[in-house]
Amino acid sequence: FLHPRRKSLMKEQYTRRFRLKLNQLFWIIVWWTLLGALDALGVYSLSAGWSVHDPGVVRFVLFNTLSAFFSSIISGGFLVFFLRDRFTMKSFGFALLISSFVISVLNFGVFLLTHGVLLSIRYGQNGLDPEVLARSTSLFDQPFYIKILIFWSIVAFITTIALHVNEKYGQGVLIKMLLGHYHRPREEERIFMFVDIKGSTAIAEQLGHVQFFNFLNDFFRDVTNPIVDTAGEIYQYVGDEIVISWDMKRGLKNANCIRCFFRMQELILRRSGFYRDKYGVAPEFKAGLHCGVVTTGEIGVIKKDIVFSGDTMNTTARIQAVCNKFRVRMLLSKNLLEKLDLPPLQYHPKRVGVFELKGKKQLVELYTFEEAMEPRYVGDGGISAT
Repeated sequence: FLHPRRKSLMKEQYTRRFRLKLNQLFWIIVWWTLLGALDALGVYSLSAGWSVHDPGVVRFVLFNTLSAFFSSIISGGFLVFFLRDRFTMKSFGFALLISSFVISVLNFGVFLLTHGVLLSIRYGQNGLDPEVLARSTSLFDQPFYIKILIFWSIVAFITTIALHVNEKYGQGVLIKMLLGHYHRPREEERIFMFVDIKGSTAIAEQLGHVQFFNFLNDFFRDVTNPIVDTAGEIYQYVGDEIVISWDMKRGLKNANCIRCFFRMQELILRRSGFYRDKYGVAPEFKAGLHCGVVTTGEIGVIKKDIVFSGDTMNTTARIQAVCNKFRVRMLLSKNLLEKLDLPPLQYHPKRVGVFELKGKKQLVELYTFEEAMEPRYVGDGGISAT
């Protein structure tokens, strides 16, 4: 039996992932239904003398829209809740090909089923009536319905790509890119956490290049769920380091940025047996957290990327770098701590001291949590280090 707190955490994590998938499905329903209506109107707009008052036009637009709506629920749900999870370990090309093909077939199947239901209602006959079945199967002989199959195959293909891009840049970033949110540099206040694997050089020498790459990949894959569960965005992977970011509202809510670290730590601890069996060593990591204003925007020509720049990034990196010096697993700035509304009795902040970070002139007051202190910690809140 699971501890009540762990059961509560697992339920919360599952709920958040489920909501993320529901959000993806919602937008698929919205866009596919809209495309179904526009596609029907587009077909009739090519015909001379058509009118929106024509009952045939109204029926056709309604039929196409309803088909798209039901298809988006069934096919979109299958894609989001089943196919995406089945191909996470496969290549992008393979996942794209299989997902697009399966969704295209499902779309056309739903289209035929919807058409059969509407025909049975129109003629007042059972859906399995020979006349209704004959009219439904006659669709395969008409070029228009081949166009439907091609059209929805393209829609399924683009949808699958959009989901992949959304995973690459983070939830909601694709929409912002389409709206030109990052076209011009803009300032925003964000929280950052730099996470670095301890002793990675020695581990790499012990495992070799290929095994060390697999080791990193397993680690990054494992910590993804805690990051997603706490509304974090993976900004980038840099060697054995991962940079996580939150906008201020999401990062401060329920102390998400702090909970992210402890959930990552808890998960890796539970998985330590797996790492020791596979690699002979379990990963340990340290983290530095800070918040402040950064400049955000698209950069590059041949390979564009969304980047954050500014003093906040440099300070966060420096904070993470002094974790080993004071034998703590995590450090955060006073600036961030003062903004946090920590859950009572759950986290216990401890002042480490005021430090002049390498390459920085101003002093930064740093804190840790008793839960993140290593046994040999000997730091004194009164000392100063440069």
